[in-house]
Amino acid sequence: MEVLVTAAFTGVQGGGGDVGFLPDPDAPSLGYVVAAPREGGLDFFNLDGELVTRHAGARLSGIAIAPDFELRGESLPLVFGASPDNGQIYGYAVVRAGARVLDLPLASVEAADGIAGICLLREGAGYVDLVILGTGANAEIWRVRDAGDDALSVESLRSFALPAPARQCDTFDSDIYTLSPAGGLARLDANGNLLAESSARGTSITVSEFSGTRLVLTTDGASDTLMSFDGRTLEARADVDVIDGLSTPGVEQPGAIDASMANFGFTAYTNGMLAVFDQADQRLKVISRDAFSRAVITGESQTPN
Repeated sequence: MEVLVTAAFTGVQGGGGDVGFLPDPDAPSLGYVVAAPREGGLDFFNLDGELVTRHAGARLSGIAIAPDFELRGESLPLVFGASPDNGQIYGYAVVRAGARVLDLPLASVEAADGIAGICLLREGAGYVDLVILGTGANAEIWRVRDAGDDALSVESLRSFALPAPARQCDTFDSDIYTLSPAGGLARLDANGNLLAESSARGTSITVSEFSGTRLVLTTDGASDTLMSFDGRTLEARADVDVIDGLSTPGVEQPGAIDASMANFGFTAYTNGMLAVFDQADQRLKVISRDAFSRAVITGESQTPN
């Protein structure tokens, strides 16, 4: 399948890490795309593709974003990052105006098997549940909440075994999807029971629904296409080639990937978007979720005009 790229963001040094989204429900076009560059910290891009904020910090293998969190009665989105180098989870609070980032103190909890990756499981009233990937074949569920102390409280709710050591994960409707560069792709329920697995290997993963069809999209950092899988059975579907748009180069070497169903305004992004880091030119490329759905689910021809 082929899908047209919608836009390309400003190239910045040190790109290539995980990517995620911070929507703004009150002003959709003022949302941000967040990236964790390889040299460390966080980058915040506006929807015009401009780098708004670069927050220095540890090198993060993965990020998890809680866009609707309320801290001390104020709406203050949170970003969590996994740092294998330091064996820690870091927290950041984001002031939406100007994308000002504040380091957020977290109570200390030691992962039983180290820290390799992270993803968001659910966000509730005053708490966030995170999936923490260990360095071995296991994962833990951590709950972070505001208990009124100087630091946010952290507790490990449960742990479970994985089919293989995973380095990336994503969630959808409480299902947990894990991806290993050597051990393949797996779908588990929130208690860690295995629901489906595939031998497909990769380095980045996202799960979303397109025109009513749940898809898993992965990249392996080497091929020139995105791999797609059925979101329930993990059976392979067509590979997806992100081709040149009218005046925007397509994706030559897909790296980190993420998809959002949130409204980001403008005509193209009201039903969400995908972001893919192109390792060939070190730029983030974004694709309208509507355009992706038309191309991949309904097979509508993609022709620049």
